[in-house]
Amino acid sequence: MKPLYILFIWLCFICLSVPCVTGQVAADSLVLDSLQRETIDSIEAKSILKKEKKGSIFSGRPGKSMLMSLVIPGAGQIYNKSYLRVPFVWGAVGGMGLLVNYNTVEYQCRKAAYEASVDGVPYVPPCKDCPAGLLNITDPGRLKALRDEANNARQLSIVGLSLVWLANGIDAFVNAHLKEFDIDEDLSIRVGTKFDNDPNSPMRMGIFVDF
Repeated sequence: MKPLYILFIWLCFICLSVPCVTGQVAADSLVLDSLQRETIDSIEAKSILKKEKKGSIFSGRPGKSMLMSLVIPGAGQIYNKSYLRVPFVWGAVGGMGLLVNYNTVEYQCRKAAYEASVDGVPYVPPCKDCPAGLLNITDPGRLKALRDEANNARQLSIVGLSLVWLANGIDAFVNAHLKEFDIDEDLSIRVGTKFDNDPNSPMRMGIFVDF
């Protein structure tokens, strides 16, 4: 009987200890799961922050349209399907380009005339578009003033072309942003009077503006 009694006590001890061990394992698994979730959340948050930091002005549809317009004027407007803007962009960029070319030719012609007068040699126009009036000017001082004037005009036209080119890219960028807005068809503003008949508060009257 004594061995049976010892066996019975041993089995009772095992039965009582199993739930404790199971509960401890379950608790440990819950702790591990929570730690894993926190680790995954922190990793995802860091990755999101890294992605946001890596973003640039040329990301997304507006950035792509701006980059296209800076490479080829009007390409961003075509990408945005704003075809009516393209002729204005081409006209502005083309007009400034012609102005830069005209002022550059004037500068080269006047520069050649000034150098010829200083060296005491006959003036030979560097291109066929040079004005014929430079042949009649022999004063180096006068030719130097004309050369500096043409140089200033050339530099200003280059700056103007750069600004127009940049404005073309900004226009494509802003236009792409505006196309993503959800604009309601009813954009009117209504102004009128309103009575407040709330039973839980005293009646009020006032003017309201409804967009």
